[in-house]
Amino acid sequence: MAESDGLQRRQFLKATGGLAGAGALAGCTDGGEETPPDELGTDTPTETEASDDDTPAGGDDQTTLRLINESANTLDPVATVLTTEAVKVAQMFDGLVTKPHGSADVTNAIAESVDVSDDGTVYTFSLRENVVAHNGDEVTADAVVYSWERLAGSSNSTSDYVLLGDLGVEHETDDEGNYVPGSLAVEAVDEYTVEVTLSSPYYAGIDIMADSSFVILPEGIVGDIDGYDGEMAYDEFTSAPVGTGPFEFENWSPDNEASVVAFDDYYGDEPNIDRVHWQVLADPNAQFNYAMNRNVDAFPIPNAQYDPGKVSVEETDDIGRQIGTYGPLQNDETADYLRIAGLSTSFMLFNTNSVIEPARKAVAYVMNHEELADDAYKGRQTPGYHMTPKSLWPGGPEAAEEHARENYPYGYNESDIESARQLMEEAGYSQDDPYEFEIINTPGSTNDQIAGNLRDQLSAAHIDLTINTAEFSTLLDREFAGNRDSGLGSWGMAWADPMNVLALLYPPNTQTTNNEGVEAPPLVGLNWTETDASQRAREAWETMQNNKRDTEEDRQARADAIRKLEEANWEDCALINYGYPANERFSYDWVDMPLFGQLGALGKYSDVEIDTDAQPN
Repeated sequence: MAESDGLQRRQFLKATGGLAGAGALAGCTDGGEETPPDELGTDTPTETEASDDDTPAGGDDQTTLRLINESANTLDPVATVLTTEAVKVAQMFDGLVTKPHGSADVTNAIAESVDVSDDGTVYTFSLRENVVAHNGDEVTADAVVYSWERLAGSSNSTSDYVLLGDLGVEHETDDEGNYVPGSLAVEAVDEYTVEVTLSSPYYAGIDIMADSSFVILPEGIVGDIDGYDGEMAYDEFTSAPVGTGPFEFENWSPDNEASVVAFDDYYGDEPNIDRVHWQVLADPNAQFNYAMNRNVDAFPIPNAQYDPGKVSVEETDDIGRQIGTYGPLQNDETADYLRIAGLSTSFMLFNTNSVIEPARKAVAYVMNHEELADDAYKGRQTPGYHMTPKSLWPGGPEAAEEHARENYPYGYNESDIESARQLMEEAGYSQDDPYEFEIINTPGSTNDQIAGNLRDQLSAAHIDLTINTAEFSTLLDREFAGNRDSGLGSWGMAWADPMNVLALLYPPNTQTTNNEGVEAPPLVGLNWTETDASQRAREAWETMQNNKRDTEEDRQARADAIRKLEEANWEDCALINYGYPANERFSYDWVDMPLFGQLGALGKYSDVEIDTDAQPN
């Protein structure tokens, strides 16, 4: 990563004050699934409030897909950082290309075709000629230039680093490394042809262009970049956007509900349903009760209510999706069930400036990854040892298992308290004089269980672990400032490239703001910069960045670098990966929803089908 790319990532985090949720954008969450972030400024409805309203808003003659969602800050595609926002954006906006239902395959959307130059740096998109936005404007090449210029240069953009850094579209920067407006190498060749030039070839380039931040807006709809006055005020657009997708905006009350309706003039296949409605409920118990009252068609089940014995898998398809049923539920219904290993990873992080190396390694020794997956996560997580998900490991899942089994230094699928105790005694600690540090997480029973088990195990290794909790925004403030000793976290990937998650282990991305010369937040607060292993990690990351072509030579260079970077992290235990969360969906049998892939359920709902005779009113 170039220094300017690192700056763009840091600017993204500084702008949002938080990290992205899994699915829509690459980002960090804290893993406390039973208590969501509170920085959104919402009031959590009580269970009574959630269950009193049995009929979501909408006309009786409409076919409505009824869902649960948590609150959101914005509906501007370039400003979204949360899955709750991205799932709505996905219905209202289209990009040039897309990944239907979170699958690995990219298909055309507004683009009719794409040609890539022999050297892999120039993408030429030919646009469909029958695309109109929700305000009636025709979508032309100039709309693409405008939309991507907003992504790069708008002060409201939180994803400029994806375009300028990860994808690497050619552009100019000023003396401070900031993007120079209007310098983006995205050109309207003619009315329906767009040419995009990258600074170097990238094998995952088209995958990144399918990300939700790359969607196309009507040209000039808002005037937050040079050269455009704007047809709408920004506040109006971000709360009632005008898009290009199969559904158009109907309503959004951030603390209550949101809805979209089918767009009559959509260029693609007409949606099967008339409407999508989201009921906003933050508390998992309220969500579950609302679902048990049959007020929604698809819903989550929190860990506290989940029983793995109720899962019946009837089919596993060729990409590993498990398809079956879950039940009986508390209301005696049986839900349709879908599960697939997602592109996300769970870990324990350390501020290496405040937690000594022997203590970090002691945690690695006592942590049984398989037990965590089966017990704390009730089998909803696959045990792991690499930040890189198994499906993206060089050689595939079996190669990942073999590498971990043969090389992980702290015991494979076991808890080795004796080795942890010896390590701490060699460091000068004893039962009478234990080492002390703090773990701080968001509230939630899974986090509490993991932290409590670690505390009990580490007490036998002369470590006194203090457990505290904080709301998400407070926790991030502490971590970014360098005041969080350790904590549990997770990272969701937006495209299938190990670099998307291994950016957390690039040492310059880990420096907290309590270090001299560091003003903006890190990706993750490790302060992993001054060791031999961190230097090897830096070199491995730079090797990956310099070998991004789709050639055997570059693939081998990236594979070697991935292994070196992961092993460097093992050596210092800056992050301890312990598993990979699954993507799951529970839905009633009156709704037929398309299967989603590894990237999750952020696809469009156009082809959902509902048996309205069976769906409760």
